[in-house]
Amino acid sequence: MKHALRIILLLLLAGFGITMKPQSAADPDPVPATVAPADSIVSDSVTADSIAADSIMPRRRAPRKITPVDVDDKKPTVVMHYYDKHGEPLEEPVMFLATLDTVTKVKSKPIYPLYNGVSIGANFGDAIMMAAGQKYGSFDLWADVSLHNWFFPVIEAGIGFADNTPKNSNFTYKGKPSFYAKIGINYNFLYKSNPDYQCFLGLRGGYSSFSYDVDNVNISDGYWGEDQTLNLKGLKGNALYGEVLGGIKVKIYKRFSMGWTIRYHFKFRESTNSASNAWFIPGYGANSPISFTLSAIYTIPGPKTKEVENKEAEENTAR
Repeated sequence: MKHALRIILLLLLAGFGITMKPQSAADPDPVPATVAPADSIVSDSVTADSIAADSIMPRRRAPRKITPVDVDDKKPTVVMHYYDKHGEPLEEPVMFLATLDTVTKVKSKPIYPLYNGVSIGANFGDAIMMAAGQKYGSFDLWADVSLHNWFFPVIEAGIGFADNTPKNSNFTYKGKPSFYAKIGINYNFLYKSNPDYQCFLGLRGGYSSFSYDVDNVNISDGYWGEDQTLNLKGLKGNALYGEVLGGIKVKIYKRFSMGWTIRYHFKFRESTNSASNAWFIPGYGANSPISFTLSAIYTIPGPKTKEVENKEAEENTAR
């Protein structure tokens, strides 16, 4: 008990800054040697370590080193899937590494300017057919305007004529050179590709005013047993008709191209003559509803067409 009280006393004195003289054998009770004033601190009782330990001033931290990081666009992106393809929640999320798509997405809009050039062509397919024995022909010049290399308003104008004695017929038909004109539009399926190459469908509306002769009309009279020959001169007529066509255009040399079309014709209206109907209609043809045309084409590109082509070539090379 005595020793316990002594320890408590020492702790209390130490808290007030009082030191005790060493206890000798003859002096059983400790006597305070020095009592420090309450408002003073013995210089030797506070050390630098205690000051550092008891300091409440914030420490200055060393600046953090920042390591530059290069962003890799090709690095796979982590994607977490929480649902299956049916929309049902998964028991555990599934991690999926998605590689960034570096391929250029297909543009939904046309890549060429609104005005993309003008083409001028001449149809001479009937010249080849006449060299092979055909007895009629239509020859025309046409021009179109390229809009975005997508739509092509077209106008055609030409002359048609005929001189034929059809098989199993009793007349000779002579169609005088007569004027015809057509107007329509083409739709190019390759509107994002090189304008020198096309694959298209088109519509036409045509009109022709013509004159013709029907000679050597042989009429037999079975009752009297006589034959009669008639010549019908200066007959006139006109027709309004339409066409559905499909074709291609291919570059031959620089700005020169060739074009092929297959056309299906149908009549809207045809004038009738009291004496005869026309066997041949300029621009429409004879008794067949299908015709074939071959064209020589010269193209004048628009001011920005070459610029777009060069840009597309650079992009393709970069890929």
